[in-house]
Amino acid sequence: MGTIDRLFVPTIAGVLTLTFALAAVAQEGERLTDVRVLGNCEDCVFGGQDFSDRKLTGINFVSAQLSDISFDRTAMNIAIFEGADLRGVSFIDTDLSGASFVGTRLEDVMFDGADLRGAIFEGAILVRTDMQTARLCNTQLPDDVMDNSDCN
Repeated sequence: MGTIDRLFVPTIAGVLTLTFALAAVAQEGERLTDVRVLGNCEDCVFGGQDFSDRKLTGINFVSAQLSDISFDRTAMNIAIFEGADLRGVSFIDTDLSGASFVGTRLEDVMFDGADLRGAIFEGAILVRTDMQTARLCNTQLPDDVMDNSDCN
């Protein structure tokens, strides 16, 4: 291999690596745009985002993987999280009325003050996740029990 080849090959490899990394960042940016504009984030993988104080009514997070995300004080009624994996997600004071968490894994998820009226958690797996500080009315819990403790 000549001197030029020894310099050229590593340079091309570096350029290709940078190109693929930028494409991955651009794809995540496109998915963030999908969340903000279209309300569609099926199969999304996100971590460390802050979606607090937004209106995300009816958003589709089917089969998404979300970790360390804040949805505090966000309007997310009739959101769909079916089959999603949520870890370290915060829904403090969030409107999740009518939301579907069917078959969702929720680990270290906070629902303090959240509105879970009419939400469905059928088949959901809750790990270190407590919904008792949320508003529960016609809420279907993972064990197929209906909780009406906060109905007025």
